[in-house]
Amino acid sequence: DMFVIFGGDKLEKMLETFRVSEDMPVEAPQVTDALDKVQKAVEDQYREIRSEIFRFDETLNEQRKAIYSTRRDLLFADPEKTIATMKQYNGDTVADIVKAQTDSDGSSVDTAKVTEKLGQFFPGVQIGDLSGKDADTITSSVSEAVNKVFTSKMEEMEAAAKAAGRPGMPLARSANYITLVTMDNAWSDHLQNMENLKEAVILRQFQGIDIITEYKNEAFQLFTGLEDKMRFNAVFSLWQSLAAPQATA
Repeated sequence: DMFVIFGGDKLEKMLETFRVSEDMPVEAPQVTDALDKVQKAVEDQYREIRSEIFRFDETLNEQRKAIYSTRRDLLFADPEKTIATMKQYNGDTVADIVKAQTDSDGSSVDTAKVTEKLGQFFPGVQIGDLSGKDADTITSSVSEAVNKVFTSKMEEMEAAAKAAGRPGMPLARSANYITLVTMDNAWSDHLQNMENLKEAVILRQFQGIDIITEYKNEAFQLFTGLEDKMRFNAVFSLWQSLAAPQATA
Protein backbone atom coordinates (compact mmCIF):
# COMPACT_ATOMS: atom_id res chain seq x y z
CA ASP A 1 0.00 0.00 0.00
CA MET A 2 2.78 2.41 0.84
CA PHE A 3 4.39 1.85 -2.58
CA VAL A 4 1.09 2.76 -4.23
CA ILE A 5 0.86 5.94 -2.17
CA PHE A 6 4.45 7.03 -2.70
CA GLY A 7 5.00 6.25 -6.35
CA GLY A 8 4.71 2.52 -6.68
CA ASP A 9 2.90 2.81 -10.00
CA LYS A 10 5.90 4.57 -11.54
CA LEU A 11 8.26 1.98 -10.09
CA GLU A 12 6.16 -0.83 -11.51
CA LYS A 13 6.24 0.71 -15.00
CA MET A 14 10.00 1.13 -14.75
CA LEU A 15 10.46 -2.51 -13.81
CA GLU A 16 8.32 -3.53 -16.77
CA THR A 17 10.37 -1.30 -19.08
CA PHE A 18 13.63 -2.91 -17.99
CA ARG A 19 11.95 -6.34 -18.08
CA VAL A 20 13.06 -7.09 -14.54
CA SER A 21 11.68 -10.36 -13.24
CA GLU A 22 10.33 -10.60 -9.68
CA ASP A 23 13.24 -12.79 -8.51
CA MET A 24 16.01 -10.76 -10.17
CA PRO A 25 18.21 -8.53 -7.94
CA VAL A 26 17.37 -4.85 -8.44
CA GLU A 27 20.67 -3.22 -9.49
CA ALA A 28 19.78 -0.69 -12.19
CA PRO A 29 20.62 2.87 -10.95
CA GLN A 30 17.20 4.20 -12.00
CA VAL A 31 15.42 1.47 -10.04
CA THR A 32 17.69 1.94 -7.03
CA ASP A 33 17.02 5.70 -7.02
CA ALA A 34 13.28 5.09 -7.25
CA LEU A 35 13.41 2.65 -4.35
CA ASP A 36 15.44 5.11 -2.27
CA LYS A 37 12.90 7.86 -2.91
CA VAL A 38 10.00 5.61 -1.96
CA GLN A 39 11.81 4.45 1.17
CA LYS A 40 12.55 8.04 2.22
CA ALA A 41 8.94 9.07 1.61
CA VAL A 42 7.71 6.16 3.72
CA GLU A 43 10.11 6.97 6.56
CA ASP A 44 9.18 10.68 6.49
CA GLN A 45 5.48 9.84 6.52
CA TYR A 46 5.79 7.45 9.46
CA ARG A 47 7.98 9.93 11.35
CA GLU A 48 5.28 12.57 10.96
CA ILE A 49 2.55 10.12 11.98
CA ARG A 50 4.49 9.09 15.11
CA SER A 51 4.99 12.73 16.04
CA GLU A 52 1.27 13.49 15.64
CA ILE A 53 0.21 10.42 17.61
CA PHE A 54 2.61 11.38 20.41
CA ARG A 55 1.06 14.84 20.65
CA PHE A 56 -2.44 13.32 20.59
CA ASP A 57 -1.43 11.02 23.43
CA GLU A 58 0.01 13.95 25.40
CA THR A 59 -3.37 15.69 25.32
CA LEU A 60 -5.24 12.58 26.43
CA ASN A 61 -2.67 11.90 29.13
CA GLU A 62 -3.24 15.33 30.66
CA GLN A 63 -6.96 14.61 30.80
CA ARG A 64 -6.28 11.20 32.31
CA LYS A 65 -4.15 12.77 35.06
CA ALA A 66 -6.93 15.23 35.90
CA ILE A 67 -9.61 12.52 36.04
CA TYR A 68 -7.47 10.14 38.09
CA SER A 69 -6.64 12.93 40.53
CA THR A 70 -10.34 13.75 40.98
CA ARG A 71 -11.19 10.07 41.34
CA ARG A 72 -8.46 9.58 43.94
CA ASP A 73 -9.76 12.54 45.93
CA LEU A 74 -13.28 11.11 45.88
CA LEU A 75 -12.14 7.61 46.74
CA PHE A 76 -10.31 8.73 49.88
CA ALA A 77 -12.56 11.64 50.84
CA ASP A 78 -13.95 11.67 54.35
CA PRO A 79 -17.78 11.71 54.69
CA GLU A 80 -17.95 15.43 55.43
CA LYS A 81 -16.03 16.29 52.26
CA THR A 82 -18.21 13.96 50.19
CA ILE A 83 -21.34 15.68 51.47
CA ALA A 84 -19.82 19.10 50.73
CA THR A 85 -18.98 17.95 47.19
CA MET A 86 -22.53 16.72 46.58
CA LYS A 87 -23.99 19.97 47.87
CA GLN A 88 -21.76 21.81 45.42
CA TYR A 89 -22.89 19.46 42.64
CA ASN A 90 -26.52 20.15 43.58
CA GLY A 91 -26.04 23.90 43.42
CA ASP A 92 -24.11 23.79 40.14
CA THR A 93 -26.77 21.57 38.56
CA VAL A 94 -29.58 23.90 39.60
CA ALA A 95 -27.66 26.85 38.13
CA ASP A 96 -27.06 24.98 34.86
CA ILE A 97 -30.72 24.02 34.53
CA VAL A 98 -31.87 27.60 35.03
CA LYS A 99 -29.19 28.98 32.71
CA ALA A 100 -30.16 26.56 29.94
CA GLN A 101 -33.73 27.90 29.99
CA THR A 102 -32.77 31.59 30.20
CA ASP A 103 -32.54 33.95 27.21
CA SER A 104 -29.07 35.08 26.18
CA ASP A 105 -29.74 38.56 27.57
CA GLY A 106 -31.14 37.13 30.81
CA SER A 107 -34.47 38.89 30.37
CA SER A 108 -36.71 35.84 30.24
CA VAL A 109 -36.77 32.40 31.84
CA ASP A 110 -38.86 29.48 30.61
CA THR A 111 -40.11 28.62 34.08
CA ALA A 112 -42.21 25.68 32.85
CA LYS A 113 -39.15 23.96 31.41
CA VAL A 114 -37.12 24.82 34.51
CA THR A 115 -39.76 23.27 36.77
CA GLU A 116 -39.91 20.16 34.58
CA LYS A 117 -36.13 19.64 34.61
CA LEU A 118 -35.81 20.34 38.32
CA GLY A 119 -38.50 17.74 38.98
CA GLN A 120 -36.47 15.18 37.04
CA PHE A 121 -33.20 15.86 38.84
CA PHE A 122 -34.54 16.65 42.31
CA PRO A 123 -37.66 14.56 42.98
CA GLY A 124 -39.33 15.37 46.27
CA VAL A 125 -38.24 19.02 46.30
CA GLN A 126 -41.12 21.50 46.36
CA ILE A 127 -40.19 24.11 43.76
CA GLY A 128 -43.21 26.40 44.11
CA ASP A 129 -44.37 28.98 41.58
CA LEU A 130 -41.44 30.48 39.64
CA SER A 131 -43.49 32.80 37.44
CA GLY A 132 -42.21 36.34 37.19
CA LYS A 133 -38.89 35.62 38.87
CA ASP A 134 -35.52 36.33 37.26
CA ALA A 135 -32.78 33.72 36.77
CA ASP A 136 -30.76 34.71 39.84
CA THR A 137 -33.78 34.64 42.14
CA ILE A 138 -34.89 31.25 40.82
CA THR A 139 -31.39 29.79 41.18
CA SER A 140 -31.06 31.07 44.73
CA SER A 141 -34.50 29.97 45.96
CA VAL A 142 -34.36 26.54 44.32
CA SER A 143 -30.83 25.88 45.58
CA GLU A 144 -32.00 26.68 49.09
CA ALA A 145 -34.97 24.31 48.75
CA VAL A 146 -32.76 21.54 47.35
CA ASN A 147 -30.22 21.94 50.15
CA LYS A 148 -32.97 21.86 52.76
CA VAL A 149 -34.35 18.55 51.46
CA PHE A 150 -30.85 17.12 51.03
CA THR A 151 -29.96 17.94 54.64
CA SER A 152 -33.26 16.51 55.86
CA LYS A 153 -32.64 13.26 53.95
CA MET A 154 -29.14 13.04 55.39
CA GLU A 155 -30.42 13.45 58.96
CA GLU A 156 -33.23 10.96 58.36
CA MET A 157 -30.84 8.31 57.01
CA GLU A 158 -28.38 8.96 59.82
CA ALA A 159 -31.06 8.42 62.45
CA ALA A 160 -32.24 5.20 60.77
CA ALA A 161 -28.68 3.88 60.57
CA LYS A 162 -28.05 4.66 64.23
CA ALA A 163 -31.27 2.99 65.32
CA ALA A 164 -30.38 -0.14 63.33
CA GLY A 165 -26.82 -0.20 64.64
CA ARG A 166 -25.34 0.41 61.21
CA PRO A 167 -22.34 2.65 60.42
CA GLY A 168 -23.03 6.38 60.30
CA MET A 169 -23.08 8.75 57.33
CA PRO A 170 -24.93 6.38 54.96
CA LEU A 171 -25.78 9.21 52.55
CA ALA A 172 -22.11 10.08 52.19
CA ARG A 173 -21.26 6.47 51.36
CA SER A 174 -24.04 6.26 48.78
CA ALA A 175 -22.97 9.54 47.21
CA ASN A 176 -19.36 8.42 47.08
CA TYR A 177 -20.21 5.10 45.42
CA ILE A 178 -22.58 6.65 42.87
CA THR A 179 -20.13 9.40 41.96
CA LEU A 180 -17.29 6.93 41.38
CA VAL A 181 -19.45 4.66 39.23
CA THR A 182 -20.77 7.51 37.08
CA MET A 183 -17.24 8.86 36.70
CA ASP A 184 -15.90 5.50 35.51
CA ASN A 185 -18.74 5.05 33.03
CA ALA A 186 -18.38 8.57 31.65
CA TRP A 187 -14.59 8.21 31.34
CA SER A 188 -15.01 4.98 29.40
CA ASP A 189 -17.35 6.73 26.94
CA HIS A 190 -14.95 9.66 26.74
CA LEU A 191 -12.04 7.44 25.70
CA GLN A 192 -14.07 6.18 22.73
CA ASN A 193 -15.07 9.74 21.83
CA MET A 194 -11.42 10.79 21.89
CA GLU A 195 -10.48 7.92 19.60
CA ASN A 196 -13.23 8.95 17.20
CA LEU A 197 -11.99 12.54 17.36
CA LYS A 198 -8.44 11.46 16.53
CA GLU A 199 -9.60 9.62 13.44
CA ALA A 200 -11.73 12.57 12.37
CA VAL A 201 -9.05 15.25 12.69
CA ILE A 202 -6.43 13.15 10.89
CA LEU A 203 -8.61 13.27 7.80
CA ARG A 204 -8.63 17.08 8.00
CA GLN A 205 -4.90 17.31 7.30
CA PHE A 206 -5.75 17.06 3.61
CA GLN A 207 -7.63 20.37 4.00
CA GLY A 208 -4.47 22.14 5.11
CA ILE A 209 -5.68 22.41 8.71
CA ASP A 210 -3.40 22.25 11.75
CA ILE A 211 -4.79 18.99 13.08
CA ILE A 212 -2.95 19.19 16.40
CA THR A 213 -4.59 22.52 17.24
CA GLU A 214 -7.95 21.16 16.04
CA TYR A 215 -7.54 18.09 18.20
CA LYS A 216 -6.57 20.04 21.32
CA ASN A 217 -9.47 22.51 20.96
CA GLU A 218 -12.09 19.83 20.42
CA ALA A 219 -10.56 17.58 23.07
CA PHE A 220 -10.91 20.44 25.57
CA GLN A 221 -14.58 20.81 24.67
CA LEU A 222 -15.14 17.08 25.08
CA PHE A 223 -13.40 17.10 28.45
CA THR A 224 -15.49 20.02 29.71
CA GLY A 225 -18.59 18.13 28.59
CA LEU A 226 -17.27 15.04 30.37
CA GLU A 227 -17.01 16.83 33.71
CA ASP A 228 -20.55 18.18 33.35
CA LYS A 229 -21.85 14.73 32.35
CA MET A 230 -20.29 13.11 35.42
CA ARG A 231 -21.84 15.69 37.71
CA PHE A 232 -25.28 15.49 36.10
CA ASN A 233 -25.30 11.69 36.25
CA ALA A 234 -24.13 11.63 39.86
CA VAL A 235 -26.78 14.13 40.97
CA PHE A 236 -29.56 12.43 39.01
CA SER A 237 -28.70 8.94 40.25
CA LEU A 238 -28.29 9.97 43.88
CA TRP A 239 -31.59 11.82 44.00
CA GLN A 240 -33.39 8.90 42.37
CA SER A 241 -32.08 6.72 45.17
CA LEU A 242 -33.19 9.28 47.77
CA ALA A 243 -36.68 9.35 46.27
CA ALA A 244 -36.99 5.54 46.35
CA PRO A 245 -38.68 4.00 49.42
CA GLN A 246 -36.04 3.21 52.06
CA ALA A 247 -35.76 -0.42 53.10
CA THR A 248 -36.55 -1.07 56.73
CA ALA A 249 -34.02 -2.74 58.97
